[in-house]
Amino acid sequence: MNLKRACNRELTRIAAKVLLGAGVFLSLSLNPVFAEELDIVNRPVNTSGLTGLLFTTAPYTLAPGTVELGASLVSESSTTPNYSLTESPLSISVGVTKNSELALRGSYFQIKEGPTGTAPTVRKTGNLELSYKWNFLPQPEDSIRPAVALIIGGILPTGKNYDTKIDAVIHWGMRLGLSGGTEIRWKDHIFGIYADAQVKGQDLTKKSLSDLYEMYNAGLLFPISKYQNLQMFIEYTLVTGRKSTNPDGSKILNGGDYSGLTYGIRLVSERFNLTIGAQFLRKETEGYDKSGKVIALLSMKF
Repeated sequence: MNLKRACNRELTRIAAKVLLGAGVFLSLSLNPVFAEELDIVNRPVNTSGLTGLLFTTAPYTLAPGTVELGASLVSESSTTPNYSLTESPLSISVGVTKNSELALRGSYFQIKEGPTGTAPTVRKTGNLELSYKWNFLPQPEDSIRPAVALIIGGILPTGKNYDTKIDAVIHWGMRLGLSGGTEIRWKDHIFGIYADAQVKGQDLTKKSLSDLYEMYNAGLLFPISKYQNLQMFIEYTLVTGRKSTNPDGSKILNGGDYSGLTYGIRLVSERFNLTIGAQFLRKETEGYDKSGKVIALLSMKF
């Protein structure tokens, strides 16, 4: 069983590299136009509050002084074990300087275990997270070289969440990572290629509560309309090293290692964004079968 899990994790890492490599090859082989000629309709925030797709964080940032409000719905359903977990994140993001942005995110959970019709609903607030992104290596105007950004985040609890089977900090948490990406224009279309790698930790000063794990995301964005306002995207997510149980031995429903493949569609204007997607999860925790998520995200710039 351990050998099978190790093989699955290795295969998922290979798949992520293939996905990102395919996007890079596509961008370099389609007679691209350089960055100064790009005409991006809108780069909205993701479910974490930073500019990106749904889960992938792009290196680009909001314009200075721009404020973006985001509201999401992330609903997961599982048959083995039988539960439904719905998270409703809210975020406010601000463009600080030309190449940096700040995001504040909070969330609310609804949890049902057992048959949906009879299970009681547990409601709980999630973590409060403050994130900062600095694009320290912008994409040059005369090059297709990817931009690179630094991601720093601090996490605070809003309640005693360990007894509600969601992955939440008890005292404090942090995340640190890098994001890279490029946007290439070919004929009348723009292709976006993004990836990020992050380390997330919580309660590291207390051994019984500590958790330190890695998160990887890669995504491709394809426009499917003449004016670039209707877009499709695909994302791959890998989480490894994440704990799956609470200090009392109970299982964390949204914890443990997993990989996910996300498909979605996005409708944007200069200030408005509506993104809808579905994620298919392969969980590595013993006793958990495959599950899926439905995600919707609405945001508006001011």
